[in-house]
Parts: sequence; structure tokens; C-alpha cells
Amino acid sequence: MSDDDIALSEKRMYGEKRPETHAYVASGLGVTRVETAGGQVGRFSLEERCTARDVAGANGEVAVATDESVLVSTADGFAPTGFGPATAVGYDAEGLLAAGGGRVARYADGAWRDLGAVEDVRAIDGGLLAAADGVYRLPDCERLGLADVTDVAPGYAATADGLYALDDGAWVEVRSGRHGAVASDDTRTHAADDDGLSELVDGDWQACDLPVRERVVDVTYGTDTYAITENGTFLVDTDDEATADGRGGWRQRSLGVPDVVGVAVA
Repeated sequence: MSDDDIALSEKRMYGEKRPETHAYVASGLGVTRVETAGGQVGRFSLEERCTARDVAGANGEVAVATDESVLVSTADGFAPTGFGPATAVGYDAEGLLAAGGGRVARYADGAWRDLGAVEDVRAIDGGLLAAADGVYRLPDCERLGLADVTDVAPGYAATADGLYALDDGAWVEVRSGRHGAVASDDTRTHAADDDGLSELVDGDWQACDLPVRERVVDVTYGTDTYAITENGTFLVDTDDEATADGRGGWRQRSLGVPDVVGVAVA
């Protein structure tokens, strides 16, 4: 039986449990699409060959920052938008944002509109920018403090010396040590440091029981929780009742892609 046959039988097995989700992994090889549902990881394929620096998704659309352009998903694949080389992409309530070469801009009606100038932007999320010299708030690019920020999520910033939460307008350290990734939505919050991945549960940070000992570089949310390691291992965390075998938790599959930088779902 071929790998494709296995993937198809897996999808039949778990397709009735949960709808299929397509996750997109950005790496030095390009953009890899991963099919997943019910805690199982099915087929994966290289959708766009490029040098990807960041990836984000929202409202059925995926955007990729590359060393040549910002790409957005279409019915026929990924298309350039005319931004030029970018280091970060993200979405807020008003749509797509990108940064690169000191420029921060919003994409609307087929054109980019500049919002401000911030150097060395590393991540965009929830109306916040993570940059070498601190956190910035959109749309006016107001600096909110901190330094050497590696990632942001609504209300959080991961930095070279700790994880910070925004409390009544002030940054409060909630975890010490270098953190490379943070993610948060209305119900889930995760943070990754050099020792592993942790989840905020009832006000306490608890270590995630991952099946691999590799550094997690990004986390995103959809029906389940998805994470990707620097070595290209795709991870999915699913509730017990949503799986075909009734055993949830973290599961993994190696994608075999180099220089991984992020993962997104639309």
C-alpha cells in the first residue's frame, strides 16, 4: 500500500469524527500543506517552492513572507502581492499586514498602504509587532516597550530573556528564560522556550507532553492545536472524544523539510 493509499484510508477512518484541516508549514524549502483531522496527520505536499520567512492565516486565506515577496493563497496556488521582500506577515480584524525592510503596511483592495517604519520585525499577531527593539502596536506603530522580542500574541510577548504578559498597560514577566514562540486565542495559550512547550491551564503553566524532544518554533490554533518544530516535525493536540481510538493528546509526523519558521491554518 502506498503512502497516498494510507493517507486516504486514514481520512476515511477519521473523516466522520472531525472535518479535515489544512495546515501550512513555512520553511527554507517553501510552503508545505499538511492534511489533518481527529488527531491524525494525513498527506502532506510542497505547495510553493520559495524561501519562506513567516506564514499566517485567517478567514480562509494564507499569507507567506518570503525573501522576494508576500504571497497569498488563491484557487490556483500562491500569488505575489507586490510588497517585496518581507520578514513577517499577520492578520488583524481589518485584514493582512506585512513587514520588511523597515516598512510596515496593510494590504487592501489589491494594494499596500504604508502604516509606519519599524526595523527588524519578526512577527505580527493580534495588532502587535515583535521587533528587535521591542513591541509595537498597530495601526500607528506605537512602541510599547521590551527588547529583543521574538514573537507576539494578543496580550503576550516572547523575548530573549522571558515571556511577558500585558497587564493594565504594563509588561509583567510570567516566565523567565529565552522564549521563541507564543500563541493565544480566546481559550488557549501556549509558549515555547528552549526546554519545550508549555500551556497555560487555569492560571498555571504546565509542560506539554510532546512525543519528540525538538525545539518548537511556532504554534497555531484551529479545530485542534498545531505546532511545528525547527526540524520539521508537525504536532497536533486533540481531545480524547474527537479521535477515532478515543486517545487524544499530542501526535506527530516528520515532514522532512529544513529551516522551519512557522505554521498556520486559515
